[in-house]
Amino acid sequence: MLNLENFSVSFGQTKVLDRLSFVVGSNEKLAIIGPNGSGKSTLALAISGVIPDFIQATVSGKSCCKNSVLIMQNPASQFFAMTVKEELGEKGVAFAKKIGLKDLFDRNVFQLSDGEKQKVNLVANLSLNPKVLLLDEPLELLDPVEANRFRSFLPKIKGKTIVWFDKENPHLFGSRKIFLGDCKKQRLPGKKHLQLHGTALKANFLVKRDDFCLRIDFSMHYGEKIALIGRNGCGKTTLLKAIAGIEKFSGQVSFKGRPSFVPQNPSHLFFNETAEEELTEPKNAKKLGIGHLLKQNPAELSKGQQKLLSVATIKDNKGLALLDEPTTWLDQKNKAAVYKFITESSQPMVIATHDRQLLQYCDRVFLVEGGEMRLCSSTAANRFFQG
Repeated sequence: MLNLENFSVSFGQTKVLDRLSFVVGSNEKLAIIGPNGSGKSTLALAISGVIPDFIQATVSGKSCCKNSVLIMQNPASQFFAMTVKEELGEKGVAFAKKIGLKDLFDRNVFQLSDGEKQKVNLVANLSLNPKVLLLDEPLELLDPVEANRFRSFLPKIKGKTIVWFDKENPHLFGSRKIFLGDCKKQRLPGKKHLQLHGTALKANFLVKRDDFCLRIDFSMHYGEKIALIGRNGCGKTTLLKAIAGIEKFSGQVSFKGRPSFVPQNPSHLFFNETAEEELTEPKNAKKLGIGHLLKQNPAELSKGQQKLLSVATIKDNKGLALLDEPTTWLDQKNKAAVYKFITESSQPMVIATHDRQLLQYCDRVFLVEGGEMRLCSSTAANRFFQG
């Protein structure tokens, strides 16, 4: 069903995959595991034919894969229609009703949360009834409930070969594993306990549009780190955008200076030809381990490198920082760098996240649910992450 022999892929002088060989049989499940930069996404794109048909690269060796679909990391790049119902098609709509996506049918696909976009993308591709399903980190944008739902759904899919690309073991039922690169367990940094003082932010506002309503009322101290958890589409990103002045609201938000907003999709942030030009504080790049990338074009960086660069764009060590999923697409080594960056910073931060480990570096955790945010105990947070 899938056969690679001495398969290599190079971009210019950079060889990403070197003489890779393996065979995946009919109905078999394979997990391909590796850290950022190990070539997982390149391999997925090459097997599916996106490389070299649409992305220029030098490819050698043998690759044979028939009737496959690829679930890419960025779901918006795979949309061809404006509404969810049009994107899914007749077969996709019938399938979506079974897994609870009916409420999204009339929505514009580009107005969905990133997690909702990924769910629509998954269903649209599965409805094509492929023989080979290629999954490039499919859970990265899903909340714990949806991630568990997707994991439990996969064993029910019969008659398909499934190849799952991920940074960690996805625990794909009955799968064998292939490792690309070094997958050593990473030692995480300890939390730095800073003295909190003064009032850095006061927020009391309402966001209302169509059938969406979000009421927010909280304040935070200088040096404090606040985490926001919640389901896809609950309003975490909307909350951050409202504070940043990107989303319209009624009410009041007060803080000193201009905030730094780091979006979930890092490519939305870059406008310059080099990574160095994107930074107000070049020292942030060194702290996050990307000092060697400063002369490169942000568009040519990997998704993980772009994510680190987006975090590095935070303006200074005093102003308010708003981070939307700052560890998405990162392996354990790079996550540890972000944790260290966050806990050692003296600036106040509001962080939307599905990363359970990140909570230990925050002073308070809030659950966004039912159109409001409320303080969340460790027990409630554990229940949320258990899905």
